[in-house]
Amino acid sequence: MSNPLDNVSIREKIGQMFMVGFKGLRLTVGAKEFISRNSIGFVVIFSRNVESPSQVIKLTNEIHSLGKIPPMIFTDQEGGLVCQFGEMVSTFTSPMGIAATTDLKNAEIAGEGIGRDLSALGIDGVLAPVVDVNYNPDNPIIGARAFSDDPDTVTSFAAHFVYGLKRTGVAPVLKHFPGHGGTGVDSHHKLPIVAESEEYTRAMNIRPYFILAPEVDFIMTAHVNFPWVDEAHTPASFSEYFINRILRREIGFKGVVFTDCLEMGAIKKNFSPEEIIRKGINAGVDVFLVSHSLRFQKVLFEKLLGLVKRGEIPEERINSSYERILNAKKKYGVLKRKKNPLHASLRINRKKEEEICRKSIVVLRNKKGLIPIPEGTKLGIIEWAKAPATMPLEAAFERSYLINIAREYFPRAEVLILPPFIKEYKTAEHFIRTHSVTIVAPYSRFPEAEKVQGEMIRRFLSYKENIIVVSLGNPYDIREFPFAHTFVASFGFRECHIRGLFDVLSGRSKPFGRLPVEIRGIFPRWHKFEELK
Repeated sequence: MSNPLDNVSIREKIGQMFMVGFKGLRLTVGAKEFISRNSIGFVVIFSRNVESPSQVIKLTNEIHSLGKIPPMIFTDQEGGLVCQFGEMVSTFTSPMGIAATTDLKNAEIAGEGIGRDLSALGIDGVLAPVVDVNYNPDNPIIGARAFSDDPDTVTSFAAHFVYGLKRTGVAPVLKHFPGHGGTGVDSHHKLPIVAESEEYTRAMNIRPYFILAPEVDFIMTAHVNFPWVDEAHTPASFSEYFINRILRREIGFKGVVFTDCLEMGAIKKNFSPEEIIRKGINAGVDVFLVSHSLRFQKVLFEKLLGLVKRGEIPEERINSSYERILNAKKKYGVLKRKKNPLHASLRINRKKEEEICRKSIVVLRNKKGLIPIPEGTKLGIIEWAKAPATMPLEAAFERSYLINIAREYFPRAEVLILPPFIKEYKTAEHFIRTHSVTIVAPYSRFPEAEKVQGEMIRRFLSYKENIIVVSLGNPYDIREFPFAHTFVASFGFRECHIRGLFDVLSGRSKPFGRLPVEIRGIFPRWHKFEELK
């Protein structure tokens, strides 16, 4: 019997060089036809594609059946803040929360738990770990998604997360090469420019890849410009210097290079489809990621196919990427077509998940002795309406992440949810004055909203001393209200975070975590409030 891989057309080889996403719980007719006809190599799953375990398994089985060479399915399940499968599978805590436990083994446990659940659902790879070193506290897109602002800490925890994932047969992806941790702009909207020197970039951003790249088969690039390489505002995703010279030759990476999504503003606002393809191919990109638009996916695909057919891109260049892709798919068993029934229960290690989240909670200040909160306290909670990641603030929804679990500990707890931009001081002041203790829980990935929340919290702190500020996302929030007397970092808002938080606030558990980043002028790295015994 002949091997179907022996007769792969140039169209199908080029198809392997694309990762595509789609909207809805089922493949649309157009997406299915595009993937199948062109043997698209990779598919990315987002929360918009997820409803239930049975639905996901049906979907991943269908995707794996398409094309001459089965697609490899990836998703974003970093843990904590970025979890496309939400509470359906293991979430653990954010990378910064894992580092806050100070135990490398917890990163391995998290990787294995996430990988095991996703493998059971037919997912082949995870777009994690994040190995960005978050040395810019104003970073609007990374923050608690990074393990630390210290490259050695990032390397150590990321390595153990990789070990855990690989143990389940799920492929890890290091991101975002050469580093997104120094950015002050969200690349979803425009191109970040990081002005540090070559020496600083190599020591801070690139250093983890020398250790970690040999352990993985996939790396994702960053849409970030470093002027010491290219003053013409070329992003690293299109940089021959970063991909071919540093990653391929200096580091010796032999695996597959993904771009980050090419529909992000950093790319789509600055480059034409032909420029995207030419620059990506010249830089050494193996896989072009297009997460949303079928039309744009088709445009880029046809651009690459046309350039090859006209001889402007040599077929040998396509073959080099195709071979790397095929080798990786063989390694992870993707080429063997098989149905994937739900053969395992999900989140079987929930107790360990909650233990790690509990140990990640960092009490940074408790100057007024408000923690632990006495049993029976009339507890108030103030939160802000939240917009999902990458969505505009107009999409913010009124939902409390804290109240349901809070009432298990404090049955009289009440919640006030404020709009993201409007400063409702009068309502908030009344709420604070009528509760024995008030938890104020800021969270936003929008700098504008962070400023508003920070300004309001400064005012709140003047009303009464009964306020516990809990950062649900970045611990850097305290820079907006540096004299807060009670401050706690949870590094996320998943169920395990909130349960761990209230275990600590109620006194059922002692605070364990330490801050994995420096907050300049306020807290040193690895700080915790030491007076709690």
